[in-house]
Amino acid sequence: MIYIFDDRAQRRKYNEDKLRDFSDLITFDTLKVISGKSAEESIFDSIENPECIIFHKSYALGDENVTFESIRQLFTSLNIPIVIFSGGTEGSNKRDKEINMNADLMYNNLPFFLENLKENGEININILLWGKRYRLNALLEFQNSISQKYLINNDIDTALYDKLENVKRDIENSCRKIHEEDLRAAIISEIEATPQITWLDLAIIIDKHIHRFQ
Repeated sequence: MIYIFDDRAQRRKYNEDKLRDFSDLITFDTLKVISGKSAEESIFDSIENPECIIFHKSYALGDENVTFESIRQLFTSLNIPIVIFSGGTEGSNKRDKEINMNADLMYNNLPFFLENLKENGEININILLWGKRYRLNALLEFQNSISQKYLINNDIDTALYDKLENVKRDIENSCRKIHEEDLRAAIISEIEATPQITWLDLAIIIDKHIHRFQ
């Protein structure tokens, strides 16, 4: 079962209705700290066999002794995907035990995520992060991030020179973020094999390999 903890009543009601067809896979739960019990006991008493927990970052916990950080640590100890969402979060990022993402983005992609779970029996967090065409969307965001940082601010016919190592580092980090190791290896290999590589060369290399990996 996937548990969603969202204390925004209107948003919760709207999405409960919207996702009614997936009620066998997902439940909108309420986090209550029971008097005389620890936060850990209270939470574990209310969830059963969680496969994924989706939690509103600003959830009103109603107990000054219970903090978001303590709840976060408790959830991440379960060794299941933990999604922390907030309207104030821009975009998304994925760590080993935790995913942080924008609330609207999460709810927009949630039906695709649940459809995949229903059809294939798997928790694919990448669909929640990037949508139905998750691989293409992740690749295009990677391409755009490199273009915004480097390509639009440089004469495309000039060589990278002293910026080459920074570019390679950013490509490696970006590809790891979207879990595209083969893409990272292919792009870095061609960059290193291109003498006096220019910004135009870089743009062509990235575009070519993204089309290969779509």
